[in-house]
Amino acid sequence: MDRIISLEERRKRQRKFYLKVVMVGVVGGVVFMLLVNLLYPKINLKELNVGIVDRGTLEVSVYAIGKVVPSTEEVISSPVSSKILKVYKKIGDRVKKDEPILQLDLENIRTEYDTKKEALDLQWSKLDLQKGTIENELAEMKMQIDIDRMMLERARVAVINERYLDSIGASTSEKVQQAELDYTIKRMQFEQLNRKYENQQRTSKSEIRSLELDFRIAKRNTDLLYKKLGEAQILSPREATLTYINDQVGASVGEGAEVAILSDLSSFRIEAEVADSYADKLLAGNRVNVKIGREKLEGTVGNVTPSVKNGVINFTVLLKNNAHPKLRPGLTVDVYVTYSLKEDVMRLDMGAYYAGKGDYEMWVVDNNEVKKRKVLLGENSFDYVEVVEGLQEGEQVIISNMGRYRDKERLKIQ
Repeated sequence: MDRIISLEERRKRQRKFYLKVVMVGVVGGVVFMLLVNLLYPKINLKELNVGIVDRGTLEVSVYAIGKVVPSTEEVISSPVSSKILKVYKKIGDRVKKDEPILQLDLENIRTEYDTKKEALDLQWSKLDLQKGTIENELAEMKMQIDIDRMMLERARVAVINERYLDSIGASTSEKVQQAELDYTIKRMQFEQLNRKYENQQRTSKSEIRSLELDFRIAKRNTDLLYKKLGEAQILSPREATLTYINDQVGASVGEGAEVAILSDLSSFRIEAEVADSYADKLLAGNRVNVKIGREKLEGTVGNVTPSVKNGVINFTVLLKNNAHPKLRPGLTVDVYVTYSLKEDVMRLDMGAYYAGKGDYEMWVVDNNEVKKRKVLLGENSFDYVEVVEGLQEGEQVIISNMGRYRDKERLKIQ
C-alpha cells in the first residue's frame, strides 16, 4: 500500500535534485572553459621579438645588398695562349713576392720567338745593306758634282779668255759665243746635278727612316714576345693570399685569360648594388651601416658606378673598421645608406616584417592578448621604421614573423 511522503522528505529530495543540477552546470562550465582555453591559440612573448613604439630621430636609408671583398685584389692573366703544365700552389695558400704559382707550356711561344728573332736579324742586315748602298750612291753623286764644278770653272775661264782675245783681235765673236754657250750648258748641268743630289738625300733619309721604323716595330714585337716568354712561369707580384687559381693541368688558356687572383685578406670593403630608382639618393660620402648578423659596422659610400646595368647601380662601401673579425670574402651583407634625417617621428624597431612603405597587419599587445591591427608604415633607417598611422607611442608590437597566424585576429598571451 502506498505511503504518503512527508513534506520534509519532498523538500529534501528537491534540494538534492537542485544540487545535482548545479553540480552538473558547474562541471559543464569548467569543462567548457577548459576546452575553450585549450582550443584558443596562445603565444609566449618571451620567444618573440617585441618592439615598443617611441618618438625620436629617423635616419632615412636606402637598403642595398652587398658582398664582402678584399680591399686589394690583383688578377693575374695568362700572357700568352697556352696550356697549364704545372700548378705549384692551391687556393688559400700564402705566397711571397716572385714565388712561382703555375707554369705554362712554352714550346709554341719559344718557336714563335725564335722565328721572329731570325726575321729581325735578317731585317737588320737588309737595313745595314741599304744604308751602305745609299751612302755609296750619294758619295758617287757628290764626286760627280765636284768634277762638274771644276769643269764649270774651266768653262768660265775659257769665256773670259775668249773675250780678252776678241778684244785684241786674236779671236772672233763666234768663238766667244761658243765659249759662252758651253759655259751656260755646263752651269745648267751643274745646277741640275745639285738638285738631283739634294732630292736623293731627302729620298734616302725618308727611306732609311721608314726601314728603321719597320725595324723598331719588329724589335718591339720581338722584345714583347721575349717578355711574355719570361712571364710564362707565373710568379706572384707581391706577398698575398691566393683566393683563386686555375689548377686544371693540361687545360688550355687564352691570352689575357684569368688564371689566378691574389688578395690582401687583412682588410676588406663592400661591393653593393641598389635599384637605379635610388640613383639620386646615392652620393659619395653618404653614411652607411652594414649589418652582419647582429653586428653593425659603420662606413661611407666610396665610388658610385655612373652607368646602370640590369636596372641596378653598383657602389663601394669603405668601412671604418675594415679588419673586423666577422668580415669574410664573399659574405653577403645588408647595407643601409643614409640620405636624410627626420626629426620627432613615431618609430618602431626594424625587423623582418618590414618590406617597404605601405600598409601592414601588425600584432599589438593588449593586456593578456595580442590583437591584429592595420598599420601604415613609412620610411626606414638601419634601426627603425617610421610609423605613420595605426599605433600609439608606448604600445608594444610583435616584430617577429607571425605568418602562421595570418588567419587569426587575436591570440592569448601564455
